[in-house]
Amino acid sequence: MVYKYSRSLNCKGLHLLNKTGTVVFVLIFIQLLFGVNFPASKVIVQQMDPVLWSNLRFFFAGIGMLAMTLVMRRKHPPITKSFLSQVSILSILSMALGQGLFLVGLQYTSSINSSIIITFIPILTLLIVILRKQESLTYNKFIGIILAFMGVILMRDINQLSLGNSTFIGDILVFCAALCFAMYLSFGKKFFMKYDNMWSTTWMFFISSFVMSLFNFTKFSSLGSFEFSELFIQCALFSIIGATLLTYLLNNWALKRAPSGNVAIFIYLQPVVAGLIGYFFLDEIITVRMLMCGVLIMIGLIFTLQKK
Repeated sequence: MVYKYSRSLNCKGLHLLNKTGTVVFVLIFIQLLFGVNFPASKVIVQQMDPVLWSNLRFFFAGIGMLAMTLVMRRKHPPITKSFLSQVSILSILSMALGQGLFLVGLQYTSSINSSIIITFIPILTLLIVILRKQESLTYNKFIGIILAFMGVILMRDINQLSLGNSTFIGDILVFCAALCFAMYLSFGKKFFMKYDNMWSTTWMFFISSFVMSLFNFTKFSSLGSFEFSELFIQCALFSIIGATLLTYLLNNWALKRAPSGNVAIFIYLQPVVAGLIGYFFLDEIITVRMLMCGVLIMIGLIFTLQKK
């Protein structure tokens, strides 16, 4: 009897370990896709209005997601007032407002300001989930998020940070974008635990695309005279499939299975991934400071994932 009970506990512990490992792998893979998307997006926005491109990529990602969902014959959630209101709010927070405010704010502030402000997403997420009593602030989680945050901040060239009237509006808009995404991570957890992930993500893409099209209506006419180079098409396909469809689908999947604060803190891996991509593919140099900051970020992630 004791042997059977012990074996049951071991099997349960192994299952939880495998489940945690899968979630961690998925979250790391998401940041890898986002990291590759930085140079890809740079190619795209050099030739196309960034807000218009965000509109288009959400629309085409929605078509791809819809096709996948229909092929897999996923059961559609009941179309109730509660479902429609929640999925609309989440899609606007994470995509329409989150992306829109960030891209508009980027035009009125510096890249260093925006990159530092956006690192507040995990901290804002943690504050929101604690205030909503979704999660408790443990010692390890507090230490971990501080260490990771310091690693990201120190990796940036803080000397170029400029706070003043010239960047104030842009800084506020980028901060609001970070706040919107943090709210999405907090409020989205309960939603994705209740409704089908693939159908919910499909709805989010189309709703966000529709909302953004209201502000891009006059820009669609310019697409007729646009010349699509081979490099542009390759980057666009990756951005739509890899950095939009897959990232949001996997992020929503992880949000269903992991605390919102843990999902958010993996954002701190993005500068590490960007640095590795720059080293292997763009001939950029990895400095000692970057290595130390990368180690600091990894230690912070490990601390955060500890339960006690």
